[in-house]
Amino acid sequence: MIFAGVVAVFLPALRFPFLNWDDRVNIVENVLLRFDGPGLSFMLTGNRLGHWQPLSWLSLALDRAVWGAEPLGYHLTAVLLHAAAAVLLFFLARALKLGALPSAFAALLWAFHPLRVESVAWVTERRDVLSGAVALGAALAYVRGLVDPVWRRRAFVLTVLAMTAKVFAIVLPAVWLLLDLRLAGAPRWREKLPYVPAALGVLALNIAAQQGSGASVSFANFGLTHRLAQAFYGLAFYPWKTLIPTGLAPLYEYSILLEPRPFTVAAACVSTFAFFLALTRSRADGLVQASLAYAVLLLPALGLFKSGRMIAADRWSYLPAIPLALLAGAALGRIRDARAARAVAAFVLLALALASRRQLPVWSSDTALWTRAVEASPMSYFALERLAEAEDAAGRPGEAAGRRAHAAALRRFVADLSVRVRAGL
Repeated sequence: MIFAGVVAVFLPALRFPFLNWDDRVNIVENVLLRFDGPGLSFMLTGNRLGHWQPLSWLSLALDRAVWGAEPLGYHLTAVLLHAAAAVLLFFLARALKLGALPSAFAALLWAFHPLRVESVAWVTERRDVLSGAVALGAALAYVRGLVDPVWRRRAFVLTVLAMTAKVFAIVLPAVWLLLDLRLAGAPRWREKLPYVPAALGVLALNIAAQQGSGASVSFANFGLTHRLAQAFYGLAFYPWKTLIPTGLAPLYEYSILLEPRPFTVAAACVSTFAFFLALTRSRADGLVQASLAYAVLLLPALGLFKSGRMIAADRWSYLPAIPLALLAGAALGRIRDARAARAVAAFVLLALALASRRQLPVWSSDTALWTRAVEASPMSYFALERLAEAEDAAGRPGEAAGRRAHAAALRRFVADLSVRVRAGL
């Protein structure tokens, strides 16, 4: 039922094309997605656009072998992986002693949420749905491994595989320490030692890939103060959007220099919540552990290792939202009236499913994608340039020319502002 429900919500994505945001470079024009010597060498050791992700490349090559250039098959794989991840989350919640209804609610809340749309509907983000499904399998194996050494070894293998699908999974061993606290009463530090070289190796390969592709942002261009401001913003952004999923967009590109207020408010909210957790840690250990798991899973996306232009992205919530969903499931389990609990669950899940259906069309075409990106980030010359490309492809050269002129003016303004900031003006 969980699997079928998730597939039903995301079924419209099967009609979507490849998009002119990395899909063409990563997939359509990537002749190395094939199972021969050069192809395997690329997928296991190479990178595109700053990502070392061999397991994700291999899964895309398998789609290429089966479906060729037809995007439907790639989307089908993504939807099925996401549905499978939801089922695994249900079993993980059950293993964490949530009841049947709270476990189903947690799994579907996470899977139906419109923050998941970007990860599922954008073919390039295969790394999200693949690493997410493998990571949830690793979590379930880890819980079972607390009493069975065979499952402990399986958890290690699955954790490393998740890392090779997406680098964000390198923080999973820290989450396993939190599971130790939750289920065993104390962290099992020695058992985590084998994870360290694997995580460091994957991190090093991805940092090298980012630097080699030019995706990495230097401290000269984005200093420590700005990185910390982005980190506070990210920590506040995803819980807020989880509670109130409005205004979602494919691109969040705000300037800390031009719009400092959201970053200041986020820092104040995060600091206040951290202080509250410190005061209540002895009475709300579940809340503390879930919050720590959320922060740990979000750590790779907080901008401390800055790459790209975004300060946040819906897809970056894919793993971090899992402890938030489990927390929501636990809260539902505290409702003593079973009928009321079912009513609350049904209302929330229906609302989220409808919200995802409304969000999906953003990813249905290049024009829809970049129109929404420009609406959300009007100061982004990058989004304007991509929208101009989409309008050219759609046979609207006049509109495209106007977009390019606007983008050029914005690019000059941003360059001038950067010079002023570096000069201390």
